Amino acid sequence: MRPDDGGSSEGVFSGIDPEKLKSTIDSVRRDQGTLRDRASYYKTQLAYWGVGVQELADILKVASWAQAELPMLKRRYHLALNMDNDPYPGFVGMVQINEAQVSRAANTAATKAAKRATELAKKDPEDLSPEEFDELDALFAENYDEYPFAEKVVGALGARKTLQLWDKMSNLDRPSGYGETSDFARADELDEMQKNLSLTVAAATNSDSPEMRKWKKDMVEIGDDPISDPGPAPHGGSGGPEGFIVMSNLMRYGDYDDKFLEDYGTALVKEDKRVMEGADKPYGSGWGTTSTVNHLGNDEGNDPLTGYMKALANSPGAATKFFTAKQKGDDGKVETNFKYLFEERKWPDDSMEGKERVTGRNSMGHALEAATTGHRPGEAATAEDVKHSKEQAGLFSALVKSVSEDQDRLREHGYLSDSFANISAEYMPDLHRALGTDVMYGDKLYPTPGAASRVDKYDAVRFLHAVSRNKEGYDRLNVSQHVYAAALMEAQRNHPDAYPQSTDAAVDDIAYGTGLFQGVIGDGQQFQADKSDAEANARDGAWKEHASLWGGSLVGSTVAIATAPFAGPAGVYAGGLAGTAAGEVFNGILDGFDDDGSKEKEQVYKNVKRADQVERSAILTTQESVRSATGDAAAASRAGDEAGRGFRDSTSLIERTRAAQ
Repeated sequence: MRPDDGGSSEGVFSGIDPEKLKSTIDSVRRDQGTLRDRASYYKTQLAYWGVGVQELADILKVASWAQAELPMLKRRYHLALNMDNDPYPGFVGMVQINEAQVSRAANTAATKAAKRATELAKKDPEDLSPEEFDELDALFAENYDEYPFAEKVVGALGARKTLQLWDKMSNLDRPSGYGETSDFARADELDEMQKNLSLTVAAATNSDSPEMRKWKKDMVEIGDDPISDPGPAPHGGSGGPEGFIVMSNLMRYGDYDDKFLEDYGTALVKEDKRVMEGADKPYGSGWGTTSTVNHLGNDEGNDPLTGYMKALANSPGAATKFFTAKQKGDDGKVETNFKYLFEERKWPDDSMEGKERVTGRNSMGHALEAATTGHRPGEAATAEDVKHSKEQAGLFSALVKSVSEDQDRLREHGYLSDSFANISAEYMPDLHRALGTDVMYGDKLYPTPGAASRVDKYDAVRFLHAVSRNKEGYDRLNVSQHVYAAALMEAQRNHPDAYPQSTDAAVDDIAYGTGLFQGVIGDGQQFQADKSDAEANARDGAWKEHASLWGGSLVGSTVAIATAPFAGPAGVYAGGLAGTAAGEVFNGILDGFDDDGSKEKEQVYKNVKRADQVERSAILTTQESVRSATGDAAAASRAGDEAGRGFRDSTSLIERTRAAQ
């Protein structure tokens, strides 16, 4: 949230549940007009008799009040959608907004800013002076989430003019002819303009005004059309890039309306299948344009799936619906969008010259994170997030099954492994039940707060083995599993009736499961290190700094999935790990373990090329987990035996699944 713009100097914060507030807004908008019209009618009809005049006047006052308050409610709603908002403490699904930004004066200022921005946006971008370009960019940056700015500007432009605005503006720095140079003075600012326009368009899609309803409908319909206006009849056709190409490059930032994303995605995939089929034919070209459509990241922006995937990563609900939605495949059979994008689609090389070539498929990995976990990548899951829906759990099952059937789907694109490891961290109970042998009561030892994912044992082994062959995938699986086990041991100790066996037996079983899990992923990393002849050093000097980039959210999410079935709706966050077994184990993996501080700390997982060292690290970390969780030296001693047994059993399990082919 940006600093207070003129209200209270300190800023008074309130908690907002965006979904519930939107329902209230819809209700007020619908009912206040009906209330006013009916009250006015009966007041007129009954005035002659003097019946109910005062009562009906009071009703009219209520209707007028509702009409006057509606803009303020809308303003709160739009502020609540800002991705920079923090969760409201103690209330799931609520966010903090600055009430100092909710006033009629602010509403008036946003309306005035929208009028000026619309005037500038409707100009031909080539006619904008450098000062006007800067002014428009600033108006977008400062007002995109200031209701009613976005809906007024974008609604006034309409769908096609919005695309034309960005297409023309994006090409301002291109020379007019061969051998010439551009005299555009703001070439270095086009990336910021793209970002700020994207944020403005995203905010506008969350509006339900008549103009924006039409905008969203039109945008889906013109996605497969060239965006230029048709020329004069009889020969005047339209040209320029397709609508999907331009629009998707305005989806890299912002929180788009879920329903719009779903409708847009359905139309986009349908067109993508047509376009990509043509790419395989003689003279086929697939997606592409001679226009410059992107100034952000490492890709040219010619593949519209890239920007759309980025939008889905910011909208978990829409991401789940998109990947689980079904459309007809090349063979006429119905298939999920997940199957098409992950297994069948040939993602084009759309990289900028000298840049990485993985942006599109990597963005898909981030979108899958959102779709399976219910929150944006890089955020820690709350207790509500880890209550996976049936659709989310089913998508994870499909992901595991797909990688198990053909591990090259992941191994040939190893950069997806960090996303798949992040997803796995929130499905630790499901993976452990798959690896375990307690078919009847496994759900009591490894409980889930929401829907459970069905994963077969050998599928789980092959999936984990494939993910762990990538160093970053291995690191994240390694850390999240140990933290999960430590948190689960502590939870089982505090709730001895949760599992039919004794606490000692529960801890022993978790220790064995930890050894088995660590043996599988350790073999994957060792196998890859041997295959590539790499000097594998899983815990080098940069380890702590590297882990700090993803450790907080990943550890917080892992602890949430371990403790939510026991702790209720309060949720667990990474910041609250101090003094817990999970926190001590995480710090120990980073810094090393010692008994009482009297000797040098023992570092774990220093070299994954040495299977004996990995086994020792798995055993020591498991024992430290047990000691931190239970305070029982005898239990920690037994855990060493159980973890070692599990680690050694992983070898035969891997051989049976032929995971290392």
